[in-house]
Amino acid sequence: MAAPVSPATTVKKTSTGSLVAARKHELPNGLVVILRPNRSTRSIGLRLMIRAGGAFDPPGASGTAHFAARLLDRGAGGLSGARLAEDFDALGIGFDARARLDSLDLTVRALSRHLAFSLERLHLLASSPDFPEDEVAGERARILTELTEREQDTAAQADDLLCAGVFPAGHPYREPITGTRATVEPMTRAHLASFFAARGGPRGAVLGIAGDFDERDALEQVRRVFGTWTSRPGDPSPLPRATPLERASIVTRPIAGKTQGDVAWGFTPQIERLGGDLQAVMVMNSTLGDFGMGGRIGRSVREEAGLAYHASSYVWAGLTAGPIVVRAGVAPEGLRKAVALMRTTVKEFLRRGPTPRELGDAKQALAAAIPRRFETNLGAAALLADSEYQGLGFDFADRAPALIARIDKGAAIEAARRYVTPDQSVLVVAGPEVTEKELR
Repeated sequence: MAAPVSPATTVKKTSTGSLVAARKHELPNGLVVILRPNRSTRSIGLRLMIRAGGAFDPPGASGTAHFAARLLDRGAGGLSGARLAEDFDALGIGFDARARLDSLDLTVRALSRHLAFSLERLHLLASSPDFPEDEVAGERARILTELTEREQDTAAQADDLLCAGVFPAGHPYREPITGTRATVEPMTRAHLASFFAARGGPRGAVLGIAGDFDERDALEQVRRVFGTWTSRPGDPSPLPRATPLERASIVTRPIAGKTQGDVAWGFTPQIERLGGDLQAVMVMNSTLGDFGMGGRIGRSVREEAGLAYHASSYVWAGLTAGPIVVRAGVAPEGLRKAVALMRTTVKEFLRRGPTPRELGDAKQALAAAIPRRFETNLGAAALLADSEYQGLGFDFADRAPALIARIDKGAAIEAARRYVTPDQSVLVVAGPEVTEKELR
């Protein structure tokens, strides 16, 4: 039986006996709440996702969301960072906040008897961060140190250069989430507070809660604590699509003294989570390079040729379109051969597609990974919140296995030929000194 709720709250139920076994509730202020009772454990997990990730950084101020997230528990609502930490430690509550590309995520893990306290503190941290001046100064110095180290990190440099090459100027996915020295150094408390006042709020936000609680009681507590949370007027603006790449290009970043070079090969950014063929893309990518050592890229470049420390591919799709990316960590002496073999492997994959065994193994692995996300309450809360936040629907985990099962070889090849575009790509090499001519 559905729990009684206020007429001001809308409710959507899942099917009985589903893996998800959760209900969706929407508060009048726009906050979407996903509740998944699990009385078999005495713990709870909470994930609050706010539309204030790196993609929403102010123009010319990349790293703002990242900076702000690291300060949320350093003081809020007049409570000091020391007091917040002391209270969490006394009750054994784990808290984490971090900016991702599309969202700012606040996570709480606690015993179920501390649900009310956890909700109150989560609301306080999400709605009333103080950004104390001394904490801002100290965190700025730490971030600047990390950015200096990042300049010597071949993997980080490859990722940053790939984003700059794949996405056009002004696109929110182009800039690093961490920011740069030029953008972070001038940031002040006023910048962080202004950003959070504009972006932080319940409109567009999702709160997932899983664990040992009575649904009716938990919903009432959420409504009492979060019901007064407000957003600035206006709906969050949608993120723009990237323009297609016009040709294949190569970018190199020499970094002296490195024993590994990092390769990042990104194709034209056009994959959308809500595009209708997400499962075909996921199955195809698993056979290409994401299915552990069973992926074609890893098997040919790492296992058989021994040219890479790691080699794989991944799908980058968020609130707006992104690319498929092939990544590899390679010893400098094997770099040219590895890049050539990556190209050959991709070309052959586009011509023939996955084998029946590759297809079957990938589909089985993808389907089996879904129930594992529900093995912990925090994992369940995070998956439910993320699915709803990304527009897939909180019950996506119930629908995904059937969608995966329907993907055949034809669908996988079609996805590969549409999204794996060597003639519209950016190949980045960071580490060894190598010329574009040598990599062609």
